[in-house]
This record gives sequence, structure tokens and C-alpha cells, in this order.
Amino acid sequence: MSAGLLFSSALTAAADDPGGGATQCAPDKICSDVHTGGSTPAPGSTGSGGGGSSDGPLVCSYHGVEWACHDPELGWFNSDQGCYYKVLDPQLPEGAPEWADHKPSEGALYSKVCPQTGGGADGAQIVFESNAPAGPPVLDLRAIGISLAHEMTFPKPAAGVAPKGTAVVKSPVWLWLDGVKAPEPKTLSVPGASVTVTPVLKNVTWTFDQGMEVTCDTAGTPYDPKYGGAKSPDCGYEFAVGSGTKPNGVFDGTVTAHWQGHVVVTGPNAKVFDVDLPQSSAFELKVAEMQVLN
Repeated sequence: MSAGLLFSSALTAAADDPGGGATQCAPDKICSDVHTGGSTPAPGSTGSGGGGSSDGPLVCSYHGVEWACHDPELGWFNSDQGCYYKVLDPQLPEGAPEWADHKPSEGALYSKVCPQTGGGADGAQIVFESNAPAGPPVLDLRAIGISLAHEMTFPKPAAGVAPKGTAVVKSPVWLWLDGVKAPEPKTLSVPGASVTVTPVLKNVTWTFDQGMEVTCDTAGTPYDPKYGGAKSPDCGYEFAVGSGTKPNGVFDGTVTAHWQGHVVVTGPNAKVFDVDLPQSSAFELKVAEMQVLN
């Protein structure tokens, strides 16, 4: 800490509230503490217009049972019928019974397989269809990226503060997020395109009172006694006034971790964008005045 925290016979720490004084550690050390709690803003949700699951292929459903929308062997799933359709390749010769008196100019022959809810599948049928009965669903990949981002579960920011208990005016205070860990990335893929969302911590804002705020580019460095009275290398603050005039003699602090979902869409309409996903928690901090006693 600064020289003002080196206790001597002529200098004593006195809190600016009636009930206590600065937490006394070793003269050249900073005490540390971790505060948890607070609330997480309710995330907004954007529908994708179709079923889907992260970290895998697009999922369709039939009578409450989920099936992959596309199977490389069976083709595309028709959610109205619960069957897969795949264009027969090569097509049977014109006049074959499967054409049912239709001509190739009128449509095509498809392999039709209808999975059963018990896990099996009907035998493949060859059927004529004038229009493709199943195919790639029309997807808003940007909306899917936003939806995947909001599905992520972020940890509540736990405020790590040193000194522990009571800070002192014009002396360094260390700030950090304790145990911060980003959720795993999410990916949804369809033939020819994919959406990947990677969580990124943009910065962290610490607010103590009106006009008392600091934004750090990192989660901060946890304090260790070996650092002595040094300032935090990446996230710290020095108070100009104490908290004695505040209710309960403390500053009601808020720490906000500004997470973002970094969305990368590949395919014909490739794009990259970010989704803001801030998370906040509350904590309290007492800040004492330093006074020289005659």
C-alpha cells in the first residue's frame, strides 16, 4: 500500500463512521476478500423459426420425437409426415411402375423412409413426387446466432476486493472477478452453413457511487500477500472520499461483467457480429478516512 498505510507511533487508522476502524493486516500488506450475490439480467430471446440444438445438426420433430433434419443416407426430414425423402439417383427408366404413369418432366422419384418412434424404420419406398417433399429449412442464421448466445449460462460475477473489509482513502484497492470462467462455445450446423457463438469478456465495470466508477479491460488480478502494498497491474481504484456518510457506512457497489457472444456465420450469407450479454452482481465496500492523531 502507499506510505500512508505504514503504521507508526504517530499515525493511526480511524474509520470515518462511529462503529469501527480499518481492518488491520500486516503494515505493508493488503487484505483480500470475495463477495458473491446479486442478480443476472433476464436475457432476451429471439426465435429461429425452426427447431435446433447447439453443438450439433439442426433438429426437427414429429409427434414429440426429435430427428435430425438431414441424414446423409436418408435425405431431408418431412416434419408433417415424419418421413425422410431423398432424390433417387439414378432415376429409374421412364415407364417403370414406380413412375405411376408420370413422366420425368412432371417430377422425380424419391426414396422415402419413415422412422418409427420405437427407433426402427419402415422399409424404403420409391415414390413419385411432383414437388420436392422435403428440403433444407429456410433459416435466419443471424437469429439463430442471437438465440444461441442467449442460451449460454454465464457465472454471476463474484467481486474480489482487497483490502478485505475496509479500504482506505487514497490507498490502492485491488478489484477482480473471482473464479470467472467463460461457458463453452455453441455451434449449430446445417449442410453448407454453420453458426458458432464464442463467449468473450469485453470488459468489467465497477461502480461504487455517483461519479465513482472504473472500467477494466480484464477480469483483474487476484490479490496475493506477496504483492504487498503495490497497485493492481490491471484493475484497481483509489478512493478520494470515505463511505462514512453513506447508509450503514458503506458504498453499495455493482460489478458488471460485459460478456459478448461473438457470432460467426459461415455459408452463402457469411457474417460476423457480437451480442451483448452483461451480467451484474452487487457488493458492499467500506472506505475509511486516514487521520493523524495528535
